[in-house]
Amino acid sequence: MQRNLEQLLNTILHSSELLEEKMKVESKLSALTSRQLYCIELIKYMRNPSLTELAERMDIAKASISVMIERLEKNKFIYKVKSDHDRRTAHIHLTEEGEKAASLHAGLHKRISELLTGDMTESEKEILIVLLNKSVKSLVNNNKPTID
Repeated sequence: MQRNLEQLLNTILHSSELLEEKMKVESKLSALTSRQLYCIELIKYMRNPSLTELAERMDIAKASISVMIERLEKNKFIYKVKSDHDRRTAHIHLTEEGEKAASLHAGLHKRISELLTGDMTESEKEILIVLLNKSVKSLVNNNKPTID
């Protein structure tokens, strides 16, 4: 049975969420929300951003990112280091547990990619990449960018 685009996207998103939940339980990261995992992933990608940089990248209020960072710090996923140049600014660093969470989340993305393209030829994968890049460009033009 051929599905339409909306049905396909729904299946991909739902399956990805289920895989993420399963991964979180298996890796003892079930206390983290998807938003917190995304935040940890961004901290790794951005290489120790300030609170302001992280809030801008996640497109959330500085007060909201502060609450999230406090929770992640309390649970020992991150720690803050005062800037050498401006003592009012702190940079966010991942702890060993935070690095593990970021790696597990990146591994999940890799696993989803493998499952999604497992039955494709290299040529089909290249076509999918071209089409997805066009789709992402359209999304980014209508939203703030996420991880590049």
